[in-house]
Amino acid sequence: MGSSLTTIVILVSVIHVAAFAVMIWIRIQRDEADQAPGKSVNIALCAVCGEPATYRGYDGLDPNERHDPHTGRAWSDDVTHYQPLCAAH
Repeated sequence: MGSSLTTIVILVSVIHVAAFAVMIWIRIQRDEADQAPGKSVNIALCAVCGEPATYRGYDGLDPNERHDPHTGRAWSDDVTHYQPLCAAH
């Protein structure tokens, strides 16, 4: 009984180590693919000052503008009325 229990413990340990090694290999492969040469990052620039944008803000020009019933803030269904803006704007 002790011999078969030892065999099971060793087999389960080997399976866990193999799974861990596969997870590390997948992580390394993904990181290398993310840093592929020639891959460009699309950074939007602020519509006001040209600095890198951190969010998109509503421009208030939609004729079918809607208002949030809880906050009263205006918003639009049309995504073309949202311009990239930096943290300062």
